[in-house]
Amino acid sequence: MREILAENKSSIEEIVRISLLPELKAAIRESVYDALEGLTEKPSPSPDVGPRTSDLGPKTPDSGPQSSDAGPRTSDLGPAQGRYLYCIADSSEGGSLGNIGIEENEVYSIPYDDLCAVVHNCTARPYASEDPEIVKGWVVAHQRVVDAAWERFGTVIPIGFDAIIQGDADADPEANMKKWLQSDHDNLKGKMEKVRGKAEYSVQILWDKAKAAKLATDESPEIKELTKEIRSKPRGLAYMYRQKLESLLRKEMEGRGERYFREFYERIASHADDIRVEKTRKTDGEDKEMLLNLSCLLPKEGSQGLGDELEKINALEGFSVRYTGPWPPYSFV
Repeated sequence: MREILAENKSSIEEIVRISLLPELKAAIRESVYDALEGLTEKPSPSPDVGPRTSDLGPKTPDSGPQSSDAGPRTSDLGPAQGRYLYCIADSSEGGSLGNIGIEENEVYSIPYDDLCAVVHNCTARPYASEDPEIVKGWVVAHQRVVDAAWERFGTVIPIGFDAIIQGDADADPEANMKKWLQSDHDNLKGKMEKVRGKAEYSVQILWDKAKAAKLATDESPEIKELTKEIRSKPRGLAYMYRQKLESLLRKEMEGRGERYFREFYERIASHADDIRVEKTRKTDGEDKEMLLNLSCLLPKEGSQGLGDELEKINALEGFSVRYTGPWPPYSFV
């Protein structure tokens, strides 16, 4: 082994200088940056997006409050101290939507001018449980009410899970609800106009990284040349070259991922009225990775142009598309 190292000393030094040293410097820079971030990071201020007692959660059932307090029950206390808010509807209609709410609470609308709030009576405490199945049931019920209101009133501004309007010394919760509808009326009407006749669709593009890596290996002259060199090197030196090859392939894949992201985003955005980039999620299978996760604002009936574009992407080797909707436009209000 010592003889092999001695014979190839100059080659090894060159590999370390060109390949390993930059990687080591980059790793050190990243470690220092992460340490500084941890020392200087401050909590982000909460956005001012309307009255609430807890953060408005995302539209998916896999989120919910983290407190271990028991959830509110309207039957536990006397008069209801809050109004649980599902959505704001483009209607002046007041009345009951039935016992379709969380825990089968009666859902009804509170009108103000040409808007109404879809609510149920509750205590002032947010819904919270340590049992994820209970939380999931609450969020699914919330979504079901928003869907029912969307179907009935045509245009709604969905509110995320667990928004509760409270009463105070000067007004009960219903009066406070109307105060908010009054003070934020123009903003709410503007959001209504943006989403009128439209719906949210989810577009996720997955890629098979093994197939993509093979394609990169076949198409990159630098990777092909380095692969040939490895075959002609002694065992000890070939190991060093393989490390360089892995680094080169990783960078090539990162570059391809960025190019695919930009290309697919532009192709999809050209068919959407508005678009939002969402966080990618882990997939069920180990062979595929989510490359792109988008929320698209489209007419309720969808878009033939977008459908055709997604079919073309889905036909590309190593790529697959998930397309779901229509949903109430959570991401755009």
